[in-house]
Amino acid sequence: MKGIKNTNFAVVTWSNWDCRVMLESECRYKKIRKPPYFNRWINLKVPFHEVFGGVRCNLKEAVEMAGLAWQGRAHCGLDDAKNTARLLALLMHMGIKFSITNSLIWQTSDASFPWKHSPDYLSFSQPQPYKLKEFPVLQYHPFCFCGVKGSKVMVQKPGPKHSNFFFCCGNWTATRGARCQYFEWASP
Repeated sequence: MKGIKNTNFAVVTWSNWDCRVMLESECRYKKIRKPPYFNRWINLKVPFHEVFGGVRCNLKEAVEMAGLAWQGRAHCGLDDAKNTARLLALLMHMGIKFSITNSLIWQTSDASFPWKHSPDYLSFSQPQPYKLKEFPVLQYHPFCFCGVKGSKVMVQKPGPKHSNFFFCCGNWTATRGARCQYFEWASP
């Protein structure tokens, strides 16, 4: 896409939700004409998962897994955008070349938009995920049925499961209890 001063650029997001869902509904709600360059974007999750071995994580965990310190508050639009840009810059520095991963515009089957590695990176027969020892170990935190990170809780009551951990609804509060029925033991 050509931008200011006829330069090339692409919109980059962490997931498809921002451009596919949120921006669409916000523009409709506010009766704002959405510029067409928001109809194509790079979902940074796609190359990140390929490079880092397909680990499921949110943006904050991805930034930290890449060896960067998270800056600001998670889910604050400006802070998320800055951290996404920092992660993108790091991947570019590693030699990853990017192209459009998703679009609201119908494409023919021969117009695919895979992301690409630089020629040096393509010398590997298969993309090589980074070894886990190079990055902090991520703890497993599943998402509950509400779509938020589940809470990890230890069994306090005496019995056969005493001191074992389990995951439950991440929206739990003392006044309302759990908002969904999610439950999973942390270990068998």
